[in-house]
Amino acid sequence: MKNILIFGDSNAWGYDVTAYIPELGACQRMSETERWPAIVRTSLGEGYLVTEDALNARTSMVEDPWNANRLGLTQLKVALDANAPLDLVVIQMGCNELKHAFNLTAGMIGYGIEALVKECKVSYYNYPAPKVLLIAPSPTHPDIGKLLFGYVFGPDAYAKSLELGAICRDIAERNGCGFIDCADLHFELNTLDGLHYSKRDHAKLAPVVTAKIREMIG
Repeated sequence: MKNILIFGDSNAWGYDVTAYIPELGACQRMSETERWPAIVRTSLGEGYLVTEDALNARTSMVEDPWNANRLGLTQLKVALDANAPLDLVVIQMGCNELKHAFNLTAGMIGYGIEALVKECKVSYYNYPAPKVLLIAPSPTHPDIGKLLFGYVFGPDAYAKSLELGAICRDIAERNGCGFIDCADLHFELNTLDGLHYSKRDHAKLAPVVTAKIREMIG
């Protein structure tokens, strides 16, 4: 049995803008037939145990005073411990650090992502450390600063998001990780918030991730 952990933020959780609830200012979740981690689990089938650990507003290593209990580095340590032994960890992070309140450069965001990758190299209970598949998030919509969460992400989020693919590729190469760049898949995103993947985007990403997992661990 191959044991896989998928660790991510709202774009792994399956934040569904088509289910937006105005009075709550939030959306509901895509179903298991729609969000990419669940599609990957179904596609891999028998012989693979896939655990989804995704959380809205999760950051890599920056505390968010407006969203408590979202610190990815701490939560990843718990997940690695709880799910050991793992053959592979899939990481897709970086979108939430684009928020202008954090005032981070793309390089600083990359530093946080690399901290997650390095944490996966720790051995738990004397098991071999898992392999890592790093997924660079899709660039945001160019007009994200004018859309639903524009007041949170600000006018510079798009430009920073364009840099993350190359930064994540470099992180993957230096740390011996598998790599997927969502920019290469040309996601449509959505016109409500310009950040979250559409259901078609999830359906496009899932088979690419599935194929990469089979390539990496059989």
